[in-house]
Amino acid sequence: MRRWLLVALVVSPLLLAGCQSATPLKVRPALDRLGQMTGLNPSDEEQIAGVLDDVCRGMQARQIYKVLAHVAQSYHDEEGRDYAAVETYLNEAFRNYRTIRITRVVPRITVQDDRARAIETFGTVAEPQDPQREPPINLQGQVTVDLVKVGGEWRIVQWGKIL
Repeated sequence: MRRWLLVALVVSPLLLAGCQSATPLKVRPALDRLGQMTGLNPSDEEQIAGVLDDVCRGMQARQIYKVLAHVAQSYHDEEGRDYAAVETYLNEAFRNYRTIRITRVVPRITVQDDRARAIETFGTVAEPQDPQREPPINLQGQVTVDLVKVGGEWRIVQWGKIL
């Protein structure tokens, strides 16, 4: 038992070295089991950073359900989009752009009870399928991401405007 714990503690930093912020979801089940064994569970901030990392990976891989898995059904933003509109937007973006690359800075995350806000600083470059129809994207900025804890998991309820 101790040997497994030692191996997990040594290997975990190597698995996380490529991540810009917290724990990727692929590693989380092992860390959750490790947390149950040791009494050390990921903080809300680490869980939220993991959600944002997974959304980023989903966007780059153009996997709509990987992104939508982290969006609350109650999603609503300042531009009037709801969950269905986000799904439509993602379908169009993935259809119109063949590659999407995102660079990020570690987000600033504040948590208050079952609500949280993250400030994401990012750069996005996307190459269109048809440059005659869609322009390439080269965008940098900051957004606020509001989240709520539902059933023990963090979900995005609003993505703010790009600043």
